[in-house]
Amino acid sequence: ISLHFWDIMVEKKYTQKKLAEELGMTVQALNAKLNNRSQFKIEEAVKISNILQIEEPGEIFFDNYIPKMQRN
Repeated sequence: ISLHFWDIMVEKKYTQKKLAEELGMTVQALNAKLNNRSQFKIEEAVKISNILQIEEPGEIFFDNYIPKMQRN
């Protein structure tokens, strides 16, 4: 998860608890995913992108997994 994700959560006034409830998961499960102790399923990334109206979800969820030379 990129640091920009946290800015989006603050901007949209979402807490981990509120987002977890909308995703149908526990706060602990969401926290593990947000802190890279567990991975998001693609369906979860899509749902979060829709909830938070994220325009470029790839940059939020997958930026760390794509080598810099392959990003453009």
